[in-house]
Amino acid sequence: MSFFNHIPTFSPDAILGLQNVFFGDKRPEKVNLVIGVYEHPQKRYGGLSCIRKAQTVILEEEQNKSYLPISGLQIFLDEMRELVFGAVDPSAIVGFQSLGGTGALHLGARLLSVAKGSGKVYVPEQTWSNHIRIFSQEGLEVIRYPYYSKEQKQLLFEPLIAFLKEVEKNSVILLHGCCHNPTGVDFTEDMWKELAILMKERELIPFFDTAYQGFAHGIELDRKPIEIFISEGNTVLVAASSSKNFALYGERVGYFAVHSTFTDELVKIRSFLEEKIRGEYSSPQRWGVEIVSTILSNPYLKEEWQSELNFIRESLGKMRTRFVQALRKVAGHTFDFLLSQHGFFAYPGFSDKQVLFLREQHAVYTTAGGRMNLNGITEKNIDHVVQSFIQAYEL
Repeated sequence: MSFFNHIPTFSPDAILGLQNVFFGDKRPEKVNLVIGVYEHPQKRYGGLSCIRKAQTVILEEEQNKSYLPISGLQIFLDEMRELVFGAVDPSAIVGFQSLGGTGALHLGARLLSVAKGSGKVYVPEQTWSNHIRIFSQEGLEVIRYPYYSKEQKQLLFEPLIAFLKEVEKNSVILLHGCCHNPTGVDFTEDMWKELAILMKERELIPFFDTAYQGFAHGIELDRKPIEIFISEGNTVLVAASSSKNFALYGERVGYFAVHSTFTDELVKIRSFLEEKIRGEYSSPQRWGVEIVSTILSNPYLKEEWQSELNFIRESLGKMRTRFVQALRKVAGHTFDFLLSQHGFFAYPGFSDKQVLFLREQHAVYTTAGGRMNLNGITEKNIDHVVQSFIQAYEL
């Protein structure tokens, strides 16, 4: 008798599974615009030379490969606290090293599963597909809130405000700190302030996913929403990732933190999550966090990192402009809505039919809604992508 015959099987992941389909495609013109990874055509580590320099420093100075504390490398926690929160009282924050941004969300979900809340997590109508999986696996009910109109190509802010006024108190609202995935469309500063005030009044808990800090307007401006919510007196949860802004995708470097003015809460949060971490993986990995910590704690490497990060952000912006200009030239439409988006992706809001058309007829691979990684568009393939995009757009 099999012990495992009753285990259910699941469909391949919507994003990672699509990668496998792409690799099996034999068409020479195929284009991969699926995963949000930045690569430089001539340089290693996504064009971040500071990564190589930091690794050299570590190899010269490290003494051992001993276990890290359960909550993570302390210098990493200190540097990430400053990076993510800015100038806030350190005693009001409890932080943990995590296995990438996904691991940070997982720690948050574990915590919320025992919190005295509604048991409901609200996520944007358009969001990273893994959000639903992560929270559902911890027994939380996941509900979508209105965010973006594919037809009008704009935020549904007023419908969102009306929606939040009816949400049960002590519910969690997942917010994309910047470079909303997949739409690339973010709230304005005034919108963030209105949301912060409303959520404080309604006793709703904000949970920020900040996977793309630095790619919208820069490190400091991209953390502004978190600072706004804290200034309005909200308890704030944050899941941050170093995968994108340090190009350390496979090193799985993440950070989960809670900001609260209730000290006894922070003590309990630390105790609970350290107990759960001990039972899951005992202590986190050290190589990736040593790279991040070395860069952030060294003024010269930090300055170089910020300069290189700015270059990547500007390069993505230039490709976005180049892509829209090419679309205008060929189709005659403006496509200006793509210019108001930020980050790695261009999001046309395509239907499933249009996405399938791109893949099957033109070997152009995108995720749901037609979300495409701008870094995958090159001078070599841009004409093919533009022609394919326009045909799909006009279906």
